Amino acid sequence: MSEYRLEVNGTIGLSDYANINDYMNIIGENDKVVVTVGQGEAHNVDIITNLLGRNGFEVALKGGHDDGRYYITAYRRGDEFKG
Repeated sequence: MSEYRLEVNGTIGLSDYANINDYMNIIGENDKVVVTVGQGEAHNVDIITNLLGRNGFEVALKGGHDDGRYYITAYRRGDEFKG
């Protein structure tokens, strides 16, 4: 199982959706991804969580930390959901 990290800062625009989707497509079955969302960007958490769910990921943990950033941990459910 591999672990991937993605950091998102600022408001998510249309080109960011494509980049995030492309990134999700390289993550294999049972791999883990940790997405870090910048401080003050809580609205991006729901957007990213929905993107993960639609791309075959199960969100295991979603929450903040002392540094004000948000962390989303997710696992790819299986290759049948990929792409």
